Amino acid sequence: MNNTSKITVSLSVPVEHCMPVEQVRKTLLVIEKDAHTAYLLNYMLSREGYEVITSESCTTTRDMLRDMTPALAVFLDVCFLQNHDCSLIRTIRELSAWRHTPILLLAQQEEMDFVKSGLDAGASDFIIQPFNAAELLTQIERHAPRSRSA
Repeated sequence: MNNTSKITVSLSVPVEHCMPVEQVRKTLLVIEKDAHTAYLLNYMLSREGYEVITSESCTTTRDMLRDMTPALAVFLDVCFLQNHDCSLIRTIRELSAWRHTPILLLAQQEEMDFVKSGLDAGASDFIIQPFNAAELLTQIERHAPRSRSA
């Protein structure tokens, strides 16, 4: 006699928040003030199969974060941390869905004071500009291990 029973669980998730698993693994958020750098990041990362979503302001980013499925990683221009204002990093860390998303700071050598503030506020790591595609990919692999299975 078979005494096993089958349990079915149904979850209700709004369709607009659903993204195919492979797309979630391959989406990156770039928050970059300089249009040329944003274009360069988009170009390099898109060629590696990532979908790159860009933002040029903190206000736009905050609005996007609340409505967006968490990305694999966030690249954040350290110029948004000038005057040691790390509120954008704190906003990302306070959103439960984004809490564990790696935040990688993009900085010039002379911006290391702001990098330290960003790391203290919860950023995962930093990349010194100029950067190359291999370095960006290494940082994604290091901080977002689920990208290996994508």
